[in-house]
Amino acid sequence: MDSNVRSMPPVRGREVQLAQMSMLLYGVTPTQRSKVLLVEGAPGIGKTRLLMEAAAIAERKGFAVASGVPAEIGETRTWLGKDAKRLPTMVALDDLQLASCSSLAELCDLIVASSDRPILWLLAFTSDRDTGQNESLKTSLGKLRGRVPVEPLRDLEPLSGDALAQLVADLTGAVPSPALLALADSLNGTPRAVIDLVQELMTDGDICTVDGTSRLQPDSHSAAPAGLDVCTPPPVPKRFSTLMQEDLRSLSAPTMTALRLAAVLGSPCAPEDLSALLGEGPVGLLAAVDEAVSRRLLVCGEHDLAFRSEPIWRVLLDSVPPPVCALLRRQAAEILLSRPDGLERVALQLVHIVKPGNTEELRLIAEGAQRLLATDPSTAASLATRCLALLPPGQADYVRLAKIAVEAFTRAGKLDRAIALATDTIEESAQQTPPGQTAFADDIAELQASMSTALLLLGDIQLARQAAGAALATQEGCFERRGEAVITHLATSYLTGDNTAVEQAQKILRAPDYHTQAVQVGAMTFQALGQWHDGRVGDSVATLREAVALDRWGEDVQLLDPRWFLAFALTRTDEYEEAEAVVQSFVQTATAEVRTLADAVPAVLRAPLHLAQGHLDEAEKAARIGAGTDGPCVPMLAPQAWLVLAQIALRRGALPLAGDHLKTLEKNFPHYHSSSPWWASHLLLKAQLTEAQADSPAAIAVLAEIGVDDGALRELVLEDPAAAPWFVRCALAADRPDVARTVIDTTEYLRNHNQQVPAVLAAAMHARALAEGDLETLAEAGRLHRNPWARATAAEDHAGLLLTRGDHKTAISELDGAMSAYAALGGERDAARVRAHLRRLGVRRRHWTHAKRPASGWDSLTKTERKVAELVASGLTNQQAASRLFISPHTVGFHLRQIYRKLGIRSRTALALVRFKPSTP
Repeated sequence: MDSNVRSMPPVRGREVQLAQMSMLLYGVTPTQRSKVLLVEGAPGIGKTRLLMEAAAIAERKGFAVASGVPAEIGETRTWLGKDAKRLPTMVALDDLQLASCSSLAELCDLIVASSDRPILWLLAFTSDRDTGQNESLKTSLGKLRGRVPVEPLRDLEPLSGDALAQLVADLTGAVPSPALLALADSLNGTPRAVIDLVQELMTDGDICTVDGTSRLQPDSHSAAPAGLDVCTPPPVPKRFSTLMQEDLRSLSAPTMTALRLAAVLGSPCAPEDLSALLGEGPVGLLAAVDEAVSRRLLVCGEHDLAFRSEPIWRVLLDSVPPPVCALLRRQAAEILLSRPDGLERVALQLVHIVKPGNTEELRLIAEGAQRLLATDPSTAASLATRCLALLPPGQADYVRLAKIAVEAFTRAGKLDRAIALATDTIEESAQQTPPGQTAFADDIAELQASMSTALLLLGDIQLARQAAGAALATQEGCFERRGEAVITHLATSYLTGDNTAVEQAQKILRAPDYHTQAVQVGAMTFQALGQWHDGRVGDSVATLREAVALDRWGEDVQLLDPRWFLAFALTRTDEYEEAEAVVQSFVQTATAEVRTLADAVPAVLRAPLHLAQGHLDEAEKAARIGAGTDGPCVPMLAPQAWLVLAQIALRRGALPLAGDHLKTLEKNFPHYHSSSPWWASHLLLKAQLTEAQADSPAAIAVLAEIGVDDGALRELVLEDPAAAPWFVRCALAADRPDVARTVIDTTEYLRNHNQQVPAVLAAAMHARALAEGDLETLAEAGRLHRNPWARATAAEDHAGLLLTRGDHKTAISELDGAMSAYAALGGERDAARVRAHLRRLGVRRRHWTHAKRPASGWDSLTKTERKVAELVASGLTNQQAASRLFISPHTVGFHLRQIYRKLGIRSRTALALVRFKPSTP
């Protein structure tokens, strides 16, 4: 038996049950007494497989093992009396539900008679809750209680999650795709059904492996008919459909009818809609729902019913003949139209059956799409584009519907599709309109305004400004319809360095009665940006808070949502709790869809927040989502995510990676002007990377790009509470007291205008105290900093001043604190710098950790070896690499020899080639 088990894939999802069996096996030997384990479960749940695994475990422990079925109880008695008389023993009997009453009585007598021997009895039987056929079995086994220790095996639940995925992976040889896993999960997670299904799909050629993932073949199921892809589950393989239909035949007729109607209504559906379509009251629906839930076909939410999986939904939907399905959809639409909130669901029914020329149904679908914009933009886009295919272009209705689709695509993060649809519609309308006529010009202008939104979010500022300007030229005087164009035009003006943008915003705010609330919110946002540029941080944050409070403008696309900028401002002023609350409010009001624009924006907002708090891993995860490395992104906001990734790499000491991130940023997201929200961050990070790679004078040279622009310098030092002290430190090291003085003057200006902003006060105190050698003020600044990185730099700076005063003991204590803080924040490079400083003071601190690694290959390198390899592979000498890592050239040489040995190479050239093979650590 052991060899048979070894040839089979591992048991998945039954670790608790196997542990229970093992514990019982351990228990029978010292007590020399029998125990009984009852293994009950549904058909196909894996009882027989568990008995086989238990037998293999018992054999490995030196047990005598017997297994069989009820008809072999007599043979078991004989075997126990001879072959296994002196050994600890395990007896596994399967399918006891098939045993006769006499066989069960004989078995129970045998168990009781052998109770003084070390025997573990595994008695397996199938649950059958629908009939009473197991009653005699349970009655017989119940007589054992009190005479022999009896316990049930832990519940054998259906496989799900990782266990189910592992089983499918065992069968296919690759990680299953979500669609394949959904098929397996639809079979109630019984291992036998999953194994049978997957093996049959593989036999039919319906499963293929692509890039290490097992997935359904694209042609393993029929394509969806036109129009049936809107809020409809994807088709399933015929083999799965056949298996599901066989299982569904055992349902009662009322339950099957209810499930088929629920499939037409969609998942989830409201119970009252299903009741109305059935023509049954709630009492009549109850039995059907109970049966469907107990069979794990439906799940009950608080207010609705839903199919447990899309494949189940699809099989039931396909069971309804198409002509009947069309009639049911129209009947459902009539029922839903009477509901106060039923228009969206009406659209989802009619979209499958609407015909060209049916203007009333097309109107209802368009209105449903409009209402879905805020909550489900992808579905709204599907509804709108389906209707567009049924309308001739060049009409007002077509243009209005195209605007809905453009807004939906924009919200869903599909900016290219939004822009292409808008462009095509505008061109087609121009071709259809006779020369000199301006039919539905206002509708075209609104479409241009929506296109300008998509262009702005895409980062194409110039084209966005042109589209917004064209819309405004047509909509002059129509204040209620020009809001989107006004906001876009304000944004593009600001981002292209138009100094009148803030003045335009203030002009709007002075005449609120002439502008919609949305326009007022946009104007307040740009007024706040102007205040920030002027160094009035507190006023800027207050204005943004007011804009957020006023932002209640319904279903319009939230272009330049003031919460975006409020979250960034609060992060930069160390108001972390409020910043998180602002991000959370955006998450709660955004669409629940995954991998859309609304999914990317919170990630962009959280990335700098996590970074400021010193949570580098969380910051990196959020930044990768925001940068669009794994899904949609907002190109206008994506630079912030790339800057966070570069900052993380810099703090970890991965300088080449930080440089690569900056190159990606500069290539894909050009900086239009110093008015760009990311210009200051980019310049600061570029200077910091230059200082890390070269020296302080080189960093000061990079900062020369600021010129004499006071506003730019203010924004630069506001990027980070540690930025101003860093500037001063670089200026002093480069012997540029003039630069240090300019920075201090800037921070003093900010302090004078922001007396109620602790982060500004701490940064100003830190910078001045560092330049003037003021120990007490520097210590006070360290206590005032909320930013953990700024606190660590204050401790290091404080130590430097203490050393100049000859207080080595206190300085070492401060350096120890700074080193620990940097290490805790993931700042490996800075921790190494402080550690090197301590070594020069005669103090050595351990910093290595032990980890299991392979003996060779890239993964065998330690963190330090990887850093050495990166630097040397990029062309640095040993001396230069040593300077970057704050170690000696001799140590670099030692690490380099270890690297060559582990990678099996002999030269720097070979190392440079190897560097590009492994993934970035």
